[in-house]
Amino acid sequence: AKRIVKVLNINRGNEKMMEDYENMASDLLDWINKTMPWLQNRNNDGTLNDMQKKLDDLRVYRRSEKPPRVEEKGMLETNFNTLQTKLRLGNRPAYLPTEGKMISDINRAWGNLESAEKDYEDWLLTEMRRMERLDHLAEKFKHKCNIHEAWTSGKVDTLKTDDQEKATLADVLALKKKHEAFESDLAAHQDRV
Repeated sequence: AKRIVKVLNINRGNEKMMEDYENMASDLLDWINKTMPWLQNRNNDGTLNDMQKKLDDLRVYRRSEKPPRVEEKGMLETNFNTLQTKLRLGNRPAYLPTEGKMISDINRAWGNLESAEKDYEDWLLTEMRRMERLDHLAEKFKHKCNIHEAWTSGKVDTLKTDDQEKATLADVLALKKKHEAFESDLAAHQDRV
C-alpha cells in the first residue's frame, strides 16, 4: 500500500509539473506574441522627441519587463529537464508538450523576439541620427536664409530711384555701375545660398 501511495504521489507530482510547464509555456508565448507587434512597429510622428521617448520605452522594457521573462524562460527549461529526468528514472515515457509549446518552439519564438528587439533598436538609432542630421541641415539653411535676408534688406533702397527723368548722364552712368556691381555681388552671393 505504501508503494502504491508513493507511486501515486510521484505521478501526481509529475502531472503537476506537466501542468505547470504548460501554463508557464503558454504565459511566456503569450507575452512574446504581445511584445512582438510593439517591437515591429515603425510608426513615428517624425520628431526627435518621439524617437527619444521610444528609445526610453525600450530601455524600460529591457530593464524591467524583460528580465523576469528571461528568468521565467530559464525556469521553464529547468522544469522541463527535471520532469524528463524524473520520468526517465521512473521508467515512464518522456513528456511531450502540446503542439507549439516544445522547448524548441519557445527558443525559436525567443530568438525572433531578440531579433525584433535588435532591429527595433537599430531602427530607432538610425532614425534618431537621420532626424538629428535633418535638424542640423534645417538650422544651417535657416542661418543662410537669415544672412541672405540681412544682405538683401538694404539693397532694394539703394537701387531704387524715382527721379530718372531729370537725371543727368553722369547720374545714369553711376546708377548703371551700381546695378552692375549689384548683379556681380548677387551672383557671388547666390553661390553661397
